[in-house]
Amino acid sequence: MRSLFDLIGRFAQTILFWWVRLDNKPAKIDLEPLKQARTVVYVLEQQSTADAMVLDRQCRQLGLPDLSQRLELQGLEKRRPFIALHPRRSVLRRRRSSITPMIAKLLDHLSDHPDEDILLVPVALYWGRGPRKSNSLLKALLSSNWNVIGRFQKLLTILFNGRNTFFELNEPISLRRLAEDEPEPNLAARKVARVLRIHFRRVRTAVIGPDLSHRRVLISQLLHTEAVRKAIEQHAASKKIPLEKAQKQAAKHATDIAADVSYNVIRVLDLILSWLWNRIYNGVEVSGIEPVRELARDHAIVYVPCHRSHMDYLLLSYSLYYQGLNVPHIAAGENLNMPVVGSILRRGGAFFIRRRFGGDKLYTAVFNEYIHSVFTRGYPVEYFIEGGRSRTGRMRHPATGTLAMTVRSHLRDYTRPVVFIPVYIGYEKVLESRSYLGELRGKEKKKENLFDLVKTVRRLKNYGHVYLNFGQPMALNHLLDEHNPDWRNHQYSADDKPGWLVPFVDNLARQVCTRINQAAALNPVNLVALTLLATSHRAIDGALLRKQLTLLGALQQHHPYSPFITLPEGNADDWIEYALAMGTLRHIPQKLGDLYGFDSQNAVLMAYYRNNIQHIYALPALIAALLGQGQGIDETALKEGVKLIYPYVRTELFLDISAEEAADSVPTWLACLAKQQLIFQDKERWYAADKGSANRLQLELLAAIMLPTLERYLLTLAVLIRLGSAKASTKELENQSQQMAQRLSVLNGLDAPEFFDKALFKYFIQTLKQQGVISVNADSCIVFDDRLPRVVRASDQVVPAEVLYNIMQVTGLGEANHDASDNTDRNA
Repeated sequence: MRSLFDLIGRFAQTILFWWVRLDNKPAKIDLEPLKQARTVVYVLEQQSTADAMVLDRQCRQLGLPDLSQRLELQGLEKRRPFIALHPRRSVLRRRRSSITPMIAKLLDHLSDHPDEDILLVPVALYWGRGPRKSNSLLKALLSSNWNVIGRFQKLLTILFNGRNTFFELNEPISLRRLAEDEPEPNLAARKVARVLRIHFRRVRTAVIGPDLSHRRVLISQLLHTEAVRKAIEQHAASKKIPLEKAQKQAAKHATDIAADVSYNVIRVLDLILSWLWNRIYNGVEVSGIEPVRELARDHAIVYVPCHRSHMDYLLLSYSLYYQGLNVPHIAAGENLNMPVVGSILRRGGAFFIRRRFGGDKLYTAVFNEYIHSVFTRGYPVEYFIEGGRSRTGRMRHPATGTLAMTVRSHLRDYTRPVVFIPVYIGYEKVLESRSYLGELRGKEKKKENLFDLVKTVRRLKNYGHVYLNFGQPMALNHLLDEHNPDWRNHQYSADDKPGWLVPFVDNLARQVCTRINQAAALNPVNLVALTLLATSHRAIDGALLRKQLTLLGALQQHHPYSPFITLPEGNADDWIEYALAMGTLRHIPQKLGDLYGFDSQNAVLMAYYRNNIQHIYALPALIAALLGQGQGIDETALKEGVKLIYPYVRTELFLDISAEEAADSVPTWLACLAKQQLIFQDKERWYAADKGSANRLQLELLAAIMLPTLERYLLTLAVLIRLGSAKASTKELENQSQQMAQRLSVLNGLDAPEFFDKALFKYFIQTLKQQGVISVNADSCIVFDDRLPRVVRASDQVVPAEVLYNIMQVTGLGEANHDASDNTDRNA
């Protein structure tokens, strides 16, 4: 009889899976302990025949004990190996049955058999992943977030949501270990049931998210908060308009801002994006997601990715969805609120924000309250710390507005702990690379429109891999405790801005950017770009290319930049083949040996991908530059050189360690470079490998990674000396340095618009002020002393002589020095 029932069940299961489709990988845990365990009991949240069929099917496919087996436990021999946290309510009973009696029986068995254990395996199974939405009866009925599941409703749920079913086995729980601290059997059973309830609630929050308030309800509540009502009254008074008109303006702001998440739109986007990614990408590689999955269960998650492309919004949400996490509310610039596209993005989770608030206090109050409502309701949030997309491939200096609003919201209500998740997004080809190039050359940024978007999508193909690396999480409570230990002792309102807030947010923003860089992804394209752009003519011998790529990989294996860095698979030959297949690299066959290079168009574009990972090799490249001029240097002098230059590099590239730590790491790097035979030690001094050797050339290529940066620093200092102390403002120095860099670029035949990016000069000058090298007097002019000319004269120890000569000539400083020398001779 039992085999007949099993046969009928298997037939029903087959029919069920004609319709049901799972939208994720069913197991992200180690399955071996389950396969080897003596007794495994699966725990479903709801008792359901359909849920049990899905569980049984997945267990069979994963090679785990399935539900056709029976428990080999005394008194439970007829039970299948699964239980439900919420057993089905009997028609004859008013109250729902409890899981506790079943757990008590399992505990009784363990009590009688002290050498055994039972593994409880919670199973997350959701028919559709749409959170229940207030004031929407149909969606609530068909949501997996409904507590009382009737058979007819279950049938409807499967019909509507069966093709988007989420199934995941969670980490097994040792029943013996869970109950060992509670000697009373009845209390132990209740404890186990309570732990399971908490577990399922946290998993549901992470996967599905909290219930969504209807957008109209949320906006209405937002407009009636004290902070917004006060802002409306002030706006009406300052603009001398009726209160009703001010209220309408506030309502319009809220409507323009607020997301309108639609699960149906997310499902449609899922289908479209799956097709799009398969068309243009070779794969989306995700790393470091597991800690995020755990944190999402009981934290308010704030994803803070770098911003490289408009694709960032879609790729991150899509990847989170397929990793079994809730789709975040995403801060998007108003430029994306285009007809049709803006509406789709809004329903996919986007809320729109002005680039600048422009002192509009009413808009600021409405946006602040919207952000606060999103956090207090427990929705995950995503925003780009850089504000806009990076046109150079480097991390931009952060925009702190939304970050400050997040901190202020948390100060008002810290019930739910906030954790920032840095995300590095790396591309092997960026969709907008050519438009970025135009903008760096001074071309005006073109406003986005739907027609251009459609044209772009039609020609998309072969964009390689995309890398999403999740970095080290940052707990806001912990950071606040470190900065201001008594912050919990104050009651903060929406208008409060404590004096310590601005420096705290500035430091937090820098830490976020640093953590993003810590999670960078090395890939064949950016490694090839880093190598070839270090050559003088953007071409290289094949054997040297292989050696240099191998060196770059070895440096990260022996002394990794951070534990979150990811390395490409394969070896140098594989990377070269891949770059050729991507059209990034050009093969030039020669009888004396193959050459590789970039064509003129690619050479300029490749700077973007080099800049993605320049920070990873900045310190060894700086050490190589200090060693590479051949005079020899002792370790103490090398450390002093690093301490002198490193602070400026750290500010520009968001490096993770301090100048002191960088100097302390010099012996490790010396040992690493010596192991690669690029340098050698003679008595107390370190020397570069012999001139003309392949090893010396490799060291020079490593040093050349930082050469454009050092050249830019030196150029700025030379311009400042030429202008004279107390003769020019910071703005004048920025402008003249940029113009000189453009001139130097032309004279050197270097087509590299990112070399004279104005922002780089701005932040270098700021760091000079912070380091006390320069100051600004009462007339807003830069003041410096005779230490600065000495630094420039000593720079031949770091940069090649021809580079120093070119800088002196283009700035006119060489002529000035020559004239000064002539005057000195005549006076003598």
